Amino acid sequence: MIGQYAESLRVADPIQASAKPHLGLAVFALYTLLGFVILGPFTTVGAASMEGVTLGSVSESGSGSLMRQLGYIGVFFITLTAARVLQHPGRLLALPLSLTLALGWCWLSLLWAVNSGVSMRRVLLTTILIWSIFMLVQQIGFKKTIYAVQIALLLTLAANYAAVFASPSLGIHQTAQIGDPDLVGSWRGIMVQKNHAGALCAITILLYYFAPDKMNSAVRWGVLALAAYFLYRSGSKTSLRLTVPSLALGWLYTFYSPRYWYVAVAGLTGITVALTSSIVAYWDNLVATFSRPDALTGRGQIWPVLIAYWSDNWLLGSGYGSFWNIGPESPIYQYGTGWVVRLGQGHNGYLDMLVQIGLPGLVLAVCALFISPLLRLLTSYTIIRRDGALLIALLLFAAGHNMTESTLLDRDTIVQVFLALTAALIGVAQPPSRGS
Repeated sequence: MIGQYAESLRVADPIQASAKPHLGLAVFALYTLLGFVILGPFTTVGAASMEGVTLGSVSESGSGSLMRQLGYIGVFFITLTAARVLQHPGRLLALPLSLTLALGWCWLSLLWAVNSGVSMRRVLLTTILIWSIFMLVQQIGFKKTIYAVQIALLLTLAANYAAVFASPSLGIHQTAQIGDPDLVGSWRGIMVQKNHAGALCAITILLYYFAPDKMNSAVRWGVLALAAYFLYRSGSKTSLRLTVPSLALGWLYTFYSPRYWYVAVAGLTGITVALTSSIVAYWDNLVATFSRPDALTGRGQIWPVLIAYWSDNWLLGSGYGSFWNIGPESPIYQYGTGWVVRLGQGHNGYLDMLVQIGLPGLVLAVCALFISPLLRLLTSYTIIRRDGALLIALLLFAAGHNMTESTLLDRDTIVQVFLALTAALIGVAQPPSRGS
């Protein structure tokens, strides 16, 4: 089925690749990058020790994985070769200005980082990944990128099911983790953690539901059903709760007219202001609610620690990547107590960016990865509605996911990688052909 589907998607075959070797090389680099993103945690913790790993806490010293780092550097050089930057140096300028400024602030934060060595490794990895993604998408184009990603997700879904049924000790969580006592029995497949698997299933649903071209109905609905069931069995609450709203927003976009973009922007701004004001006004009640054992696994005990640190370091923060997992000098040991200090993330991407790169950095990151791409979708008169529906659904999913998980500008986390892919795809989305 996979072979027939790949043929129907018209992914570059060997003849096409030989005619355009740079295109074939770019597709290879994209598959390699996605492979490292999906399987990269194995290179860090190993399959045998995954059960004791808390999401985001792979290395308490910040040393990371040399294999993973070299792998992404290799992908970057393959990307440079595929883009033929020696002949076309302008292709190095693939990043939009807003994203360049956001990454530039992250690099600038090395000047005041708590651990500049760890910060440099992490910001370098983040920069290489985002830069590679934008250059690859510009080389491959919108439709071929979507096709390649769909096939990668289909293969991953098949591997996840195979792991669950062939090796339950690997594919199903057997022990609880810090902050998640109900983890036992959750499906994760070949992923390091069930939240990774859940997020990838949700993204698979969005990419197959809003497929750019006509697809065999049996294939589409078969993949959707399998991905939805695995998402349910993963028990990933955040991804479960975001999938339907993301689908609904994408569906509404198919009826949207950019003539009313200012109304949409005003409405979204009003909703954002109202939500922010409500959160500030009822913060104590929210914290009390989230502190219950059955509510978001104790995030109410994590977030006040981050708020406390940020209130003391609101402008600059600790430096990019210099808050969690950097050893005994981590600020978490000064502000947190108990099980919170053993975590590897704050379970909120916006708060984690606040404590790392301060308020200016968070504003730059949100503008670059959410606001600017969203405005482009809302104001475009030429983008195909179905393509825009997929992209806006992915934006909403990533924005909501960062409310309870930390992936924003966080190296090769799955949601961050797909957020970067979404922003890059918005930049190359094609206008509809005549008569469409």
